[in-house]
Amino acid sequence: MNSIKTIRLSMLIAALLSTISCQKLEIAEDIRQKRNPIVDSPQTVKPIRALYVTDYSNRWHPYARQQAALTAGISQYLNVEFSVVGKDPDDSLRLMKLPHFSAGYDVVIYNMCFPDDTDIERIDNIISQTRDLGVPAVLLHCAMHSFKNTSPSQPENYLELKSLERQWAEDYPGADFPYWWKFTGVDTVNHDQPRAIHTDRVDAVHPINIWLPKTIRTANDELFRTAQILDGVTPLYTAHSRYSQRHHVVAWTHQVGAGRVFATTLGHGEMTTDLSSYHHLVANGIAYVTGVLEDSGTPADGYECTSRVDNYQGTVTCQPSDVIDASTTSEVQSAVRRAVSRNKALKVVSLKRSNSNTGFICPEQGGILLNLWQMDQVLSLDPWEMTVTVQPGVRAVHLSRYLHERGFAIRAMPDYTGVSIAGGIATAAHHSSLQIPSSMADIVASIEIVDGRGNLHLFKGDDAAKAAAHIGMLGVVVKVTLNIEPQFKLQYGFEKGRDDDLEDTIEDKVRAHPYARVMWFVGNGRYVLDYYDRVSTETPGTSRHNLWTSSGSTFRIVGDLPYRILNGAPLRAQCDSALLRSRLWSPPIDAEDSSSSEPVGWSHEMLGSYCEPGRCPWDSSSVLSRTMESAFPVRRLREWMTDVRGIINANRACFPVLGIYLRFSKASDRWMGFNYGEDMVAFEIHVPKVADETSFERSAAVYDEILQMTLQKYNGRPHWGKNS
Repeated sequence: MNSIKTIRLSMLIAALLSTISCQKLEIAEDIRQKRNPIVDSPQTVKPIRALYVTDYSNRWHPYARQQAALTAGISQYLNVEFSVVGKDPDDSLRLMKLPHFSAGYDVVIYNMCFPDDTDIERIDNIISQTRDLGVPAVLLHCAMHSFKNTSPSQPENYLELKSLERQWAEDYPGADFPYWWKFTGVDTVNHDQPRAIHTDRVDAVHPINIWLPKTIRTANDELFRTAQILDGVTPLYTAHSRYSQRHHVVAWTHQVGAGRVFATTLGHGEMTTDLSSYHHLVANGIAYVTGVLEDSGTPADGYECTSRVDNYQGTVTCQPSDVIDASTTSEVQSAVRRAVSRNKALKVVSLKRSNSNTGFICPEQGGILLNLWQMDQVLSLDPWEMTVTVQPGVRAVHLSRYLHERGFAIRAMPDYTGVSIAGGIATAAHHSSLQIPSSMADIVASIEIVDGRGNLHLFKGDDAAKAAAHIGMLGVVVKVTLNIEPQFKLQYGFEKGRDDDLEDTIEDKVRAHPYARVMWFVGNGRYVLDYYDRVSTETPGTSRHNLWTSSGSTFRIVGDLPYRILNGAPLRAQCDSALLRSRLWSPPIDAEDSSSSEPVGWSHEMLGSYCEPGRCPWDSSSVLSRTMESAFPVRRLREWMTDVRGIINANRACFPVLGIYLRFSKASDRWMGFNYGEDMVAFEIHVPKVADETSFERSAAVYDEILQMTLQKYNGRPHWGKNS
C-alpha cells in the first residue's frame, strides 16, 4: 500500500506541473521509477473492454461522428478498447434483447436514442446487465431519453405506462417494473433549446472530478431538465436552465444493484463531443465505474492514457501508452529493457508516421511504441566491398541520393521511396523483376538487431538471409549493411492492348526486361505492361518517376472523380474509369532531356519516387485506398488468371486505379521474403476507400473473393507491410 500511495503522490505532483495528459503520466512514470525501482515484473494489464452501443441512423444525433470523436478522445485519457455495435440501429436493438449481451466486457457504453421503444423485456434485459450481472454502465445524452415512455413524468404517457405496468405484473408477478429512469438515475423528458452551456462542478473531491475543470463550457448543447433524481445519486456537474430558472444535474454516478452507473446528459452534438474536457469527463466516468480510478483521480497503473499514433494514410491508428523516440543503440536497449521490466508489449517503427498499412505495427493497446526516426544517418560507404552501412530510419530516397552523388545505386526499391530502410527490409518491400530478386531484403549483407532482452546481435552471411525479412519479430534493427552497385541508367517503355491471350505471353513479356510489371484490367479485357531496360550511362536523359510527386498519373484519370463518387456511382463509373486508364495509359515519368515516349534517367529516379508529407496523393481524403497483397508461384500464373477470369465473369467488377497490379520477383534465399525459394508473382488491387463504414466499397466483394482464392487455393504469401 505504501508503494501505491507513493506512486499516486508522484502523479499528483506531476499533475501540478502540467495538464492532465499522456505527457503528465510520462513525467509521473519517471518520478516513480526514481523513487521506486521496479524489482518484480508486474502482471500484464489488459485494456478496459468497452461495448459501445449506438445508432448510426443519424435520426437524432450524428452518432457515427460522435463515436469516432469519443473513442479516439477517451483513449487519450484511459487505456480502453471499444467494440462498436449500431451501424444499423436494428443491430443495437437485437443485441440488447440477448441475455448476457455484456458478457466478456468490462463496461457497456450506451450512446443511442430510442425514445419510442416500449419493449419492456428489452429494457429489463439492459438493466439486468448491470443490476444482476454487475457489468457497469455509462449513459450519454439521449440514452436518458431512450425508453422514456416508462417515465411517470410525462402526462401524455400516463395511459400507455399504466398498460405497460399491468402487462408486466401479469407476465412477471412480484418483479419490479423496469423504469428506465431508475436505471439512469435521473428522470428527464424535456430539454432547453440548444445553446451555449456552462456547467459547474459540484463535488471537487470526487475521484471523477479532481482533475476536471471547475467549469466545462460547450458552445452548443441541449440542457436536459430533471423532473426527479433517484436517491443515492451523486451529482458531479450541474447547469442552469433559463426555462426552469434552476440548476439541473448534467453528470452523476450511482449504484444499480451489483454494478455502478455513470451518466451525463451532455453530448448533443460535435460542439460537445469534440471537447477534450468532455472526453476526460467520460473517460473518468468509465474508469470510476470499472474500478480503475483511484481516489487521487488518476487511473491505476496500466490504465493510464494512451497516445494516438497514425500511419502515413491515417488508415491505421495505434494507441500505445508510451511513444519513445530513440536516437542511439543504447537508448534502444534501454527502451526494450523498460518494456520487459513493465511486462508491456513493444513494437517498432522507423518514421514519424509509419509507411506500413497494417495494424501489425501497433503494440497491444497500452503497450510501448518505439520510434527510430532520429536514427537516420549513413554511417559508412565501402566502395571496394560495394556496401553501404546505414541506421534504420534513413529513407530509401535519401540513401539513393547519397549513393548517386558517389556513383552508386540500390538495385531494388519499391515504387514509393519514402519508406525507411529498416521498414522496407523488414517487410520485404519490393519492385518487379524476374531477372533479379526484387525485394529490399535481398540486398542485405548484414544486420544488427537488439533482441527482446536488450542484447545486441550481428547477423551476416547466411544468417543475414534468415534475419533480413523479419517483420519486427526478432527485435529492433539498429544498423544495416546493404549491397550496392555502380549507378546505372534506365529507359522506360510500355505496351498496352487486349488481354485475350495474356496468360500465354505474360511471363515472357516480363522476363524480357530487367524490371517489368503488369496492370491487368480484367474487367475491361485489357492490360498495360510497363518496363525499364538498362542503357549506357552516356545515354542522354535525367527523367524522373513522378507517380507520387504531383497528383500522380495514377490519379489523373480517377482523381477527377473522387473515390466517394466512384463508390456511390453505378459500377459503370468505375469500369469507364478503368477503361480510360487502360486505353490512355500515361507513363508515370517526367521526361527530361530524352524522348517523352521512351524517357531515360538515373536508376534511383526512375524506379521510384517520393512525395513530401502533406503533398502526397493519400493526404487527400478523396483518393484514399485500401490494398492487400498476396504472392504465389509464377508457375501457377496461367491457372490463377483463369480462375480470376471466372470470378469476374460471374461477378462484374472493375478496378480503376491500377487494375489488378502484378509485380514479380526472381527466387530468393530470404526466409521470410515473399519470393523465398522460387520465382513469384505478387498481385494487389487498390480499392477506393470509403470513410463512412455504413457504405460498401464498390467491387470490394469481388476483390476479397480473389484475395481469399489466392490465399486458400494458391497458398498465397502476404506482403508484410500491407493490410494482411
